[in-house]
Amino acid sequence: MKKTYEYYQNLIMAIAHRSKKELENLLVVKWIQFPQALQKVQRTLRSHKQEIYNSFKYDTYTNGPVEGTNNKIKVIKRTAYDFRNFFNFRIRILLALPNTYIAINWRNKQTAHAKIQA
Repeated sequence: MKKTYEYYQNLIMAIAHRSKKELENLLVVKWIQFPQALQKVQRTLRSHKQEIYNSFKYDTYTNGPVEGTNNKIKVIKRTAYDFRNFFNFRIRILLALPNTYIAINWRNKQTAHAKIQA
C-alpha cells in the first residue's frame, strides 16, 4: 500500500511540475502489485502519453470559451420562441456574444446615439 501511495504522489508531482522525464520514468515501470484501479490508470496514461506531453508545452490550451459560447447559444435557443426566421435568431446570437463584429458595431452605434442625445 505504501508503494502505491508513493507512486500516486510521484505521479501527481510529475504532472504538477510538467516534467516529461519524471512522467516517462513512472509510466515505464510495470507494477503488477498495484491495485487493479491504479493499473488501469497507468494504462490510460500510457495510451494518452503524447496528449499529456502536449499539454505540458501549451499551458493555456482550453475549450472553456467555446463551451461558454455554446451554452449561451443553447440558452438563446431555449428562449427563442418569438423568432420568425433564422436570420433574426442568428443576429440575436451574434449580439449576445461580446466579441463579434455585429455586437461591436451595435455597441458603437448605441454609444454614438447616446452622445448625440446628451
